[in-house]
Amino acid sequence: MKKKDYNDIIEDMRKRKVVSIMGRQVVFVGGKRFTIITDESEEYMKNIVERLDTRLRSIISTNPKLDKDSAALLASLDYCDEEYKIKKKLDENKDQMKQYLSEITRLHMEIDSLKREKKEMQIKINKILNVDPDDVVTEKPSEKKIIATGKIEKSVPKILGGAVQQSLFNNTKK
Repeated sequence: MKKKDYNDIIEDMRKRKVVSIMGRQVVFVGGKRFTIITDESEEYMKNIVERLDTRLRSIISTNPKLDKDSAALLASLDYCDEEYKIKKKLDENKDQMKQYLSEITRLHMEIDSLKREKKEMQIKINKILNVDPDDVVTEKPSEKKIIATGKIEKSVPKILGGAVQQSLFNNTKK
């Protein structure tokens, strides 16, 4: 292979930033060539290299007197700082999720308790109203509703006031 052809290939590789060759990926970062063994795709590596090159150019543009090695070190520190903050935020989010799950569990337990209490209160109301279980019609399988029948209508005036009683029976007869 002629020297010119080799240089053309290398220049083409620099433009592409990442080239896969026999299970290895050749990447160009900051104008330097590196060979990396990785399972990541060429597209993934290209994105990583472009991010790093962008960061290096940004650091060098803010301080043109920096050499590439110092810029690379500062870029590394930036990425380490970014990673640390992301991990910290992730841990905070995990803790928040645990709190949410704990609250959901507590609320489910409270709902179950209220359902039991409701059922007990319904039984007490039925006993007070002297309701025959056959007079209780289920609206939903998990909930029971008292339907006004002749027996109940006679018992209700003792417990409820006239306007409330009338409203109750108007709503249930519809």
